[in-house]
Amino acid sequence: MRILIADDEAETVNSLKNVLERKGHYVHTVYDGHEAFKYIRGNHYDIAFLDHNMPEYTGLEIAQYIKENNLPVKVVMITGDPDMKAVLAMPLGASDYITKPFRINDIDAVLDKYCKETQ
Repeated sequence: MRILIADDEAETVNSLKNVLERKGHYVHTVYDGHEAFKYIRGNHYDIAFLDHNMPEYTGLEIAQYIKENNLPVKVVMITGDPDMKAVLAMPLGASDYITKPFRINDIDAVLDKYCKETQ
């Protein structure tokens, strides 16, 4: 699968990228909302892991853009705020969310869910 990771924390990006690439996925990384918008508009991704709180644009704003433009991208919100509820992100276009620090099991569950949907 083609996956975009957008997060302003390099440690989060690198950890997630390493897990996903070891599983054989193509991964593109960006570090702010502006870059995420640029790549979402110009490329095809199966899944976008978007940080809830990034400079320029938030992950929620990008998720809303994806939804409004009917882009075939599953959005997984990444948040360091354990109080952020999935309910907040779902109406704006998010399909799922993970919290920082994430576990490999969290990523596996998301991938399993979307791999089954694309088969």
